[in-house]
Amino acid sequence: MPPSSAPKRRRMTAAERREQIVQVATELVAKHGFNGLSLQEVADAVGITQAGLLHYIGTKDGLLELLLDDRYDRQGTPQDFIDSGDPAATHPDGISLPAYFRYLVAFNEARPELMELYMTLGMEATDPRHPAHERFIDRPDQVWDYYSTFTWRLPPEVMAAGGWETLRPLVEMAIEAMDGAQIRFFRRPPISLTEEWARWEALLFPSPIWDGYR
Repeated sequence: MPPSSAPKRRRMTAAERREQIVQVATELVAKHGFNGLSLQEVADAVGITQAGLLHYIGTKDGLLELLLDDRYDRQGTPQDFIDSGDPAATHPDGISLPAYFRYLVAFNEARPELMELYMTLGMEATDPRHPAHERFIDRPDQVWDYYSTFTWRLPPEVMAAGGWETLRPLVEMAIEAMDGAQIRFFRRPPISLTEEWARWEALLFPSPIWDGYR
């Protein structure tokens, strides 16, 4: 009997398998929620046993941590914007705040599964019994503290009024507007998230104060 000519399947590395698990789980949680997620469903979609899945995630809550740490909270960040090499992110005086939000909106629009994941988990996590409750309930403080570790290029008027520390209400309004626009993105008639955000930017970062700092 002649030897098979079929190519041998390459064995995945641990990192590749973990990435596959995160991708599959992202799509499943976005559609069905975390509470209703079955580990067997994830294992079947990945093509491994449930025992094999647990080898990588430990527990179901471990899968949630993996989703948030390796997927949502580690993508589209100010550091990613800097790493992109965009001139608005690499200016010697710091990152442009309006440009970063435009970058984030475009990043999210290109990855609707991440928006669905975040919205689904955010709604579920209002329940104090949800394993992600503490992470989501304190998210405004977490985001502000993280953003505060970066240097932002701000207009003279903002600097004269106290600089970055005075901008927390503005940053929070921008994020709240973004959250609302993301919900609208999944409704009819369809919209362009980046075009919708351009309308918000004009209100949140008005001319002439922010001209030259976009």
